Formats: sequence, C-alpha cells, structure tokens
Amino acid sequence: MDINTKRTRTTISIVMLIWAVVCIAVTGLYVGNNHAEAATTGTLTSDYVYFRKSPNGTPIKYNGSAILLRKGQKMTVLSTSNKTWYKVKLTYKKKSYTGYVYSAFIKVTRTTSKKAHLRKNENYVYFRKTPNGTPLKYNGSPIMLMGGQSMTVLSTSNKTWYKVKLTYKKKRYTGYVYSKFIVIDSTSATTKATTKATTQQPTTAAQAAKSGYVNEDYVYFRQTAAGTPITYNGSAIMLMKGQALSVTDTSNKSWYKVNLTYSSKKYTGFISSSLITMGTYKEPDGNQTSDAAFEKQLSAQNFPESYKVLLRKLHAEHPNWIFKAVHTNLNWNDVVKNEVNVQGRVNNLVNCTSYSPNYGWRSQTVGYNYKTDSYSSYDGSTWFAASDDLVKYYLDPRTYMSSASSMFAFEKLSYDSSQTKSGVEAILSGSFMHNAHPTGSTTTYSSMIITAAQKSGVSPYHIASRIKQEVGGSITSGTNGKNATYPGIYNFYNIGAFESASGNAITNGLRWASSGTSYNRPWTTPAKSIIGGAMYIGESYINKGQNTLYTQKFNVTYTDCLYWHQYMGNVQAPTTEAWKVYDAYKSSGALNKAITFAIPVYKNMPSTAMKMPAANPGNQNNYLKTLSVSGKKLSPTFAINSTTQYTVNVRSSVSSVTINASPVSSYSTVSGTGTKTLKSRKNTFKIVCKSQSKATRTYTIIINRG
Repeated sequence: MDINTKRTRTTISIVMLIWAVVCIAVTGLYVGNNHAEAATTGTLTSDYVYFRKSPNGTPIKYNGSAILLRKGQKMTVLSTSNKTWYKVKLTYKKKSYTGYVYSAFIKVTRTTSKKAHLRKNENYVYFRKTPNGTPLKYNGSPIMLMGGQSMTVLSTSNKTWYKVKLTYKKKRYTGYVYSKFIVIDSTSATTKATTKATTQQPTTAAQAAKSGYVNEDYVYFRQTAAGTPITYNGSAIMLMKGQALSVTDTSNKSWYKVNLTYSSKKYTGFISSSLITMGTYKEPDGNQTSDAAFEKQLSAQNFPESYKVLLRKLHAEHPNWIFKAVHTNLNWNDVVKNEVNVQGRVNNLVNCTSYSPNYGWRSQTVGYNYKTDSYSSYDGSTWFAASDDLVKYYLDPRTYMSSASSMFAFEKLSYDSSQTKSGVEAILSGSFMHNAHPTGSTTTYSSMIITAAQKSGVSPYHIASRIKQEVGGSITSGTNGKNATYPGIYNFYNIGAFESASGNAITNGLRWASSGTSYNRPWTTPAKSIIGGAMYIGESYINKGQNTLYTQKFNVTYTDCLYWHQYMGNVQAPTTEAWKVYDAYKSSGALNKAITFAIPVYKNMPSTAMKMPAANPGNQNNYLKTLSVSGKKLSPTFAINSTTQYTVNVRSSVSSVTINASPVSSYSTVSGTGTKTLKSRKNTFKIVCKSQSKATRTYTIIINRG
C-alpha cells in the first residue's frame, strides 16, 4: 500500500466518522421533536395517610414518629405494578424518601409535553394562573397573548384548560390557556388536514341556518371580535355548552356576531366561530349531560351554592354520576346539637393509640378527666369520645364531596347487578377473605357476598366493605367458629357486639348470632352469617331510609328514631368504607357508570365547610397539679379546678418567697416559679402552664406584704 492510498483511506474514515456523528445528532433531534417527554406525578387526595416502607408495611418515620402525609402532597409515581400500593418518591420536611402509598389515595397525572401555538386568529387571550383563574401579570398588567404565540403544552388532563409553558417578554411562565385557542404542532400532513378543516368550518357555518348553540364549556362572550369579554354583575360572562343563540353576521369568518339571552337579559356580542354549531342543541344519548343541563339539575334540586362548587368538579370528572338532594328540613345547629357527644350519649368514637394518640380529635369534655389527664375508653381500650370539631367535620356533607372516593359515603346502597365479584374481591384485598373460602367450604367469601346481596337487596360492595370494616383483615374467634364460649357460631358484622373497657365485644356479638331465629339465625356457618347479616342491614337500615353510609352513621332520614338507630360508632367509618367501595368501582372499571348519590341538605348551614382539626397537636392538658408559696397559705385553697387567681398575705418582715408548681401532665411545662423578691404592699406574679400543644393557662398569685 502506497502512502497516498493510506492518506485517502484515512481521509475517508474521518469523513465517515463525522457523517456518523451528524447522523446521530440529526436522529436525536428527530426523535426529540417527535416523541413527547412523559412523566407520572401523583397528588394525595386524603389527609393523614401513612407512608410505608413496603406494600402495607410499617410506616416510614421522621424524627421517631410515623410520617402522616397530608392532602395535596405531591410525589413522583415510580411504579404502579402493584395495583393496591404504588411505589412513590416524595419530599417530606425537605428530605427525599422512597416508599409506598395506598393507591386509592393517589390521583395520578401522566403529563406529555407537546409543542403548540395560539391560533393565528386568536388575539388578546388571557394567560391564567389556574384553570379559568385570574390572569398572570407582567409589570402589573394582565398578560394577553396574541395569535401565533408559541408554547409547550404540559398537560391536557383538563380538557377545557391546558397547562402550558411559554416565553413572554423574554421571561418564562407556566399557566393555563383555553384549549380551543391552542393548536398542537404536528407533522405537515396532519397540519394540512387541520388547516383545511378550520378553513372550511366557518364557510359551512355561514351557509347554515341562523340559529345555533355554543359547542364547548366556559366560552367568552366578547364585545367586539377578539375583544374584551362582556360582563354580568362585574364578572366576565362564560357561556356553557348548549347555550342557544342567533347568528346575525358571519362576514368575519373567525368571529360571528350573535344575539343571546343570559340570566334573563338579552345581549349582542361576538363568539369565536369554531365554538359555534349551527342548529338546535340536543342532549347526548345516555346518562351523560352537558354542563348547562347539569346546572339546571342542581338549581332544580335547590342544592346550596357551597355544594354546587364541589359537585361541578365531580361532574367534570364523572359526568354520568347522578346527584340527588335529600332535603332533611333539619336545622344545621339542631343536627350538630344532637350528634355531638354529651355525658350519657356518646355516639361518635375515634380510634387513638399510643402510636397515634390523636389528642386533637379526642373530646376534652366527655370522657376526659383533666385532674388526672386521663380519658375513658368506650369500646375496647383504644376508642374514645370524638371532639365536637371532629364530629362536625364528618357531619358536614361537604367533607365527602371534596373527593370522588369519599363521595361514596352518599352512594345509594340498594342492590346493583352491575357490581361484580372482581369488585368485591378488590374490597376484600388485604384481608383473610381475599380470594379465599372458609375452612370446609368450596364457596369463596366473595361468592357468598354476591348471594347475600341478591337475597337482601343490598349492594354487594357495601356488604363487602361493611364486613371488612367490622372484622378487619385477620380472622378472629368471631369469624373462625372457634370461640370458647360460642363454638361453631359466626358474626361477620359485629351485630350486637357492644364492648366495654374490659373487652367482650366478640363474645357479645356471638351471643346475639346464636340466639333467635330471625335473619337466618343461629349463624352456624360463615354463609349463614354473611347472608343473614346482609338481610339485617337491609331490613333495619337501608329499607328504613338509611340507605347510605352517611345516614347509617348520622341518622337524619329515619324520622321515627332521629339521631339514634345509628349503625356505627366510628365517626370516620363513612369515609373509610367509602374509599373501599370507590376502589372496587375503580378496579372493576365501573367508575363512570350512572351511580346515584343521595346527599343530605340542612337548613341554615355555614357558608363554608367545616375544617378537619389537627390530629396530633400534642397533649392539651395545661392544668397545674400543685401550686404553693413557701410555707404560706393560699386563698382560696389550691385545688385542680378552674380557679386561676390566688392571694397570700405576709408580714412586712418577709422580703422574699419561693413559688412552687407542677403540672398535671408530664408533657406540660411551667414557668414563673422560683424565689421572688417582694416589694411593699401588692406583688403580682404570673405562673404559666404550657401544654404540649402550646395552649397556655395562666395562674395569678397576689402577695400582699405588710
């Protein structure tokens, strides 16, 4: 090989290498421009959710205490292969953790970013902070985007308002733009087809009849073509899908001049032609309704305004759901008065353990002895009287309307043949009944529950969630037929299982299950118990008007026994059972069917929903156990009570005294004690007892010298 040939080959190799690099770079650009960047994020939909090391495992801890996640917590979903427990990564107290969260508590958002631009004929479009929210500002003025503005679409999960990222005046912003004003950039063939359709549409509309309707929700009605919105009572008019109108001028192909009636007033203005369909609006077939029709339904049923705000959000997610107002004709304050715990009537309990003491949820007036800082239990050793604030929170129907999962507290509990065995198994997941059958039987628990539903007329999902709520995940002597006192007897509902501090609920429940002949008793097999218990619930509650989880807990519908005849003591039971039912619907793919929810309405309700009290603010006792002044007599004599002011008289020769005090609770701290120098005549000293929850109680000692 001569040297020239060698040089030629070397040159060719270099050229080919450069070409390969260029090809890789170009290919990378091509892939980057044609494949969206996907990410999966999650948002917690409930409060006080454990963050676990493994699926259903022990909680992850922070500073020695279990992490309890709050509603709204953001996270990255790493894996959904376990349908019940999602693996996630999140930041808590500025630290990053990886663990598991129950999937029913996570709203998953899969975002796909796409290049897009504002329609060429859309000018002066507001760029908003939130869907239909206030506009973002630049130098104090609202940002108004012009046609052709480029942007990146981050999320299209809200079909009406897209989340986008864009550059305005050389600054980067993230916000929301009305989806109909956005064109997603695509390949040349698709773009051409879209352009053709857009060009033809106004022409078709112009040739049609003059009557028409709005074909999308939340459409601005403008004073001029692409101008500022027309207002009503100070707010921009937002037209809903189905709004009837009369098209008077189509000479501007992008903006039609129309006449319409809004809130009984007639207006003339302009609407984007792409948002108008000529002809008469017809409701879609099936149960799905337009937002305009939905608004009429809400108004016709006299739902309060504070309900409507929440129901609109649920309707947007599940348009086939049916909401029925149950007007109880009861005054809210009367309902609260009759449902909160009082001495001699403790109907609402909350579970508190040494691991999760939940001091903020316990009543400080019923079952509590502030002199000893001790609580009386009412059902076993871990169930205590719930505080008034906690009862009011769960009594307020708006609490359950805040999420689709808790909404199932209002689901009508009559039999529904569309509820499946697989849905029942989803509810039983994590318990001894999941995909299992009782010893000696070949029939699974889920099959028994389906049979019980058919015979009792009760929802199978309700039966499954009620059993799991009552007996828990592990088999006990109440469900295995091996109780020493009542062998061969089963009670899967804890009916008659009243409890005392000494603990005998299971025995009492089995006594009830073994006696009498009604409801399939005696319950000598799991099947007889499951079927008979369903018949009991149907006859005793659902068929008496207590046909939702909510009304079984708070009886505001069965007027013969108002505020009594309540199935469960656990004040949180409607929520926890609702989550199980929601999970069953979700797992069986039936969440979007026409499910009916019966929602109680009270008279004179507060305009805003009740707030959940903090669960663990710390021990709240701030009483002093002892209070004394070195060898002197307090007047009145100190006692652990509400008296906080005391007097001491000393001779003029006494120049100092020592004040001693100790708290009732070992968690509290005391300040203001020690040796005090006395001046002549009146001396005032303050002793402050601060509880673990930071609540203070101030004691005053007045020492008169001389």
